[in-house]
Amino acid sequence: KPDIASISFGTTATLQITTKHYVEPEKYMPAYNSVIQGRFNPEIQIFRGFWMVTWFKNEFGLAEQLKADELGVSPETVLNMKIQNIPPGSDGLMLQPYWAPGLKIPEAKGTIVGFNDCHTKAHFYRAIIEGINYALYEALKNLEKRSGQTIKKISVSGGGSQSDIICQITADMFGLPVYRVQTFETSGLGAAMIVFVSKGVFKDYDDCAKNMIHFKDEFKPDKKAHEIYQKLFDGVYKEIYGKLQPLYIKLYDIVNKE
Repeated sequence: KPDIASISFGTTATLQITTKHYVEPEKYMPAYNSVIQGRFNPEIQIFRGFWMVTWFKNEFGLAEQLKADELGVSPETVLNMKIQNIPPGSDGLMLQPYWAPGLKIPEAKGTIVGFNDCHTKAHFYRAIIEGINYALYEALKNLEKRSGQTIKKISVSGGGSQSDIICQITADMFGLPVYRVQTFETSGLGAAMIVFVSKGVFKDYDDCAKNMIHFKDEFKPDKKAHEIYQKLFDGVYKEIYGKLQPLYIKLYDIVNKE
């Protein structure tokens, strides 16, 4: 549907919309052809999306992994429990998730700004979640502008979507309701839908969706939290890359010459 954006919280985090006319998600970057004839799926990728959660867990999360073994849960579950009481904006800690540079920003580096003595490992973890979402929110605004479509709701999938707190943070940051279907493995669900429509089990994709997609969870945005995130996005996040780009270039030149 043209008013829904699909976010995948996978190793590469992605945000995709569906359009009836061809729209490049970024200049010179092609949109995907939709499986539905006559439609397109422009998509923007954050190359080191929820890979960053695994990276953080492996590099800094030994205590959480031991606790997870003790409780019989995943380390991510333990980490997610620790960030629930941290306020929006991680008490002033902000992360830009350019751990791998994008095609149009080859000199970009990952950045964390705002550290002070109140911050803990949990703040760092929440800043990662928020940082990925800032980048996805920027992607949404770019796609809305390029397509002329207004997005009214978010559908999430991928491993990160299993977390209630991550889904709620997403709703708060985007200021939009976030929906989860019956499985986080929606690529598999979509492949099955293609087969059933192709075999004539369902007459079309609308009919198929009514029978195979079941929205089981809704996360409504907190207006106050969204206002905080919007101010941080407009006033800080959007400024980081432009101000640091000259330093990224100098850093690259010095390190490679050495």
